[in-house]
Amino acid sequence: MTFIKTPAERADRIAAGEAIIRLSASVFKTGPANARTEWQIFDENPGAWLHALGYRLTGPGAPADGKIMPDLMQIIPVYDTANKMHVRIPWTGDLDRTVQLPDATEYAASFPAFLASYFTRRCR
Repeated sequence: MTFIKTPAERADRIAAGEAIIRLSASVFKTGPANARTEWQIFDENPGAWLHALGYRLTGPGAPADGKIMPDLMQIIPVYDTANKMHVRIPWTGDLDRTVQLPDATEYAASFPAFLASYFTRRCR
């Protein structure tokens, strides 16, 4: 099973959580060429955006540097609104209980650190 692993260091998780907050505030918004929104940066290459924040692809078929290449994993943005919540249906292969799952991340009472982990969680 392949996972997107959360940034290891607390400071990196906080930075990732803050970037996710910026992304959420800028969904579908554009800015001038010299001040692209977080959404524009994410939308251009979600895998590169995640990798720049410290997320790494791990598991069978993952490259050594952990980059999330489009040919390895397609990332599809899904966003909630005030009255719409998406429910993720897991891929059946993720439900194989014989696979060793990674350890949980320490959140250290930080909402951005929690958000960084929540953002790429896998339903199990």
